[in-house]
Amino acid sequence: MRSARVPQVVSCGLAVLVAACTPAPEPVAPEPSREPTPVPTDFTGDPPPGIDGDVLRFLHGDEAEVHALINDPAGVRISPVGSAFLFSSGSEDRHLLHDAATGTTLWEGEARFLGFGADGAGERVLLMSDEDGRFALDAAGKRVWEPEEEGDTYLDGIAVRYPQGWSAEEPGGDYAVLGAEGAVLWEYTLDPVEPEDEASPSPSPDGPSDGPEDGGREEPEEGPEAALGVPVAAWEDLVLLESADAGLRAHSLAGDDAGEELWALGRDDGELGRGSSMLLSAPRVLGVYTLPEDEDGAGAGERVLLVRWTGPEDPSVLAAYDPADGALLWFLEEPGPNPVRAPFETSGVPGSLYDGATGTLLLPQASGEATLVAVGLADGEVRWGLEEDDVSLAPAFAHDGLVYADSRTNDGGDRQLVLEAETMDVVADEMTAYVEAVTDSGHAILVQGRQRFVFGPPPGEEPEEAPSRSPSGAPSANPSEGVA
Repeated sequence: MRSARVPQVVSCGLAVLVAACTPAPEPVAPEPSREPTPVPTDFTGDPPPGIDGDVLRFLHGDEAEVHALINDPAGVRISPVGSAFLFSSGSEDRHLLHDAATGTTLWEGEARFLGFGADGAGERVLLMSDEDGRFALDAAGKRVWEPEEEGDTYLDGIAVRYPQGWSAEEPGGDYAVLGAEGAVLWEYTLDPVEPEDEASPSPSPDGPSDGPEDGGREEPEEGPEAALGVPVAAWEDLVLLESADAGLRAHSLAGDDAGEELWALGRDDGELGRGSSMLLSAPRVLGVYTLPEDEDGAGAGERVLLVRWTGPEDPSVLAAYDPADGALLWFLEEPGPNPVRAPFETSGVPGSLYDGATGTLLLPQASGEATLVAVGLADGEVRWGLEEDDVSLAPAFAHDGLVYADSRTNDGGDRQLVLEAETMDVVADEMTAYVEAVTDSGHAILVQGRQRFVFGPPPGEEPEEAPSRSPSGAPSANPSEGVA
């Protein structure tokens, strides 16, 4: 066998020989230092569809007059809150609430961001926590709630004081419902009861159906034996309780009438076209949504309570009720089952999007042929859906009749699409800027190159009443990820 050591020696000798015979290279002059490319400060091209107004300011570069947090080296996350933007540091629990039109700082501080909630009118609030405890801020940076006692929990503009040692398995005990200022509105004691095993068969219609004349409601019970439950949603002067038998019961919070039962919904009332299978269903409150006016100019400001009745195997049923009296407005069977979650969870479904201009709700699905369906909340019609093959499309937010979605291209890149909320028709797929966030007042942050531009109506020219995209009972969500 030939040794490998000989070629190594020869190679070394040749290297020395070549080095000895090759003249020394002339020294290379150092390249002149290059100045970093400045961050662009001029917006080029037209803004994306749905974005109106002017460029109000830019946020990066030496010429940008902005709060230091916006230029955090670890990046920021940006979320719309009413007519403001929330900037969250990517490196620590620091946040900045920034007026969209003027750039004025509304609030800043070190706190843990817990998610979004809503007040009694459906306006978005920030749920925060610091070393002193939890608190809630409105879109103007005002602290609108903090607990009176340890353990008080914010819920849609009110607070709930649970029994000591509360759990979903053992929810019984003494409850207190408080106003945002801390005043006790109603106190009651819950004695858990076992659900009854009864069925109310009824025919199963196809598609969305109108409710009966009585709306399928249970008559409110009278006297001290009226069923109670755990608070899961609230709006205006009303709190909604989920009872131990998986029903929903609305109680007044108004003055001397606090605690009075107004109406009730039962899972086995036979009005949702499911018969005995509804016995295994549990309610999940999705929220109270405000509808736009219809083609005849009517209906503006009307609200619907949306409830998903979900079981372990059968497709879930989506039902809309009149929040004033609990009357059933319509219902439809969803594409497949949705997870049976734990009882007494507060309202909302992560990932759902609502376009208030068209009354269209984009609702994620856990199973079935569609991963997401777009439902018109005025009539319960399914307008379009995303199938399993459409996984490359991810709707991010909705604004003024449009849906802004991220799409992964065949070459592995990303781009943004703008779709019609009612039809899913593509409005634009090649834009000069990426829409990162849009407020209820129509102000947007547009990303172009390495710059963020704030685009929208100048101060004082905002719409008088911008439609809120945050229904009462809207799900909490973390801020959307932005560019670094």
